[in-house]
Amino acid sequence: MTTWSQSQLTTLHDVQEIRITPADESSPGRLIWVLETGGRVFVRSWKGPDKAWYRDTLACGGAHVSGQDIEIEADVTAVRSTDADDAVDAEFLRKYGDPYAIEMTQSPARETTLELLPLDSRL
Repeated sequence: MTTWSQSQLTTLHDVQEIRITPADESSPGRLIWVLETGGRVFVRSWKGPDKAWYRDTLACGGAHVSGQDIEIEADVTAVRSTDADDAVDAEFLRKYGDPYAIEMTQSPARETTLELLPLDSRL
């Protein structure tokens, strides 16, 4: 496993969405919001743990992420995370600042925090 470079962290901090595809799928994936805070990268499932991308990513332990408006490609390990929930909440509100961002800080979305750890990344 590698770590995110400063350039990658900056890009992920600024970009609005990434495409995530569970590692065991070949589908085009799903566009989701992404956060960088404290040098770590996080995603959450807006509608909770029943969404297929979340359930499948967690089940296989990894995913492929790519950018829509930027050139980013990374194979990642996805691990449940609760140790940064307050920071992730604050970053959702700062970055997205709309009614949907408030929902991302509440149940059931808050319980679906995944940290993305790069395995092989190209930016």
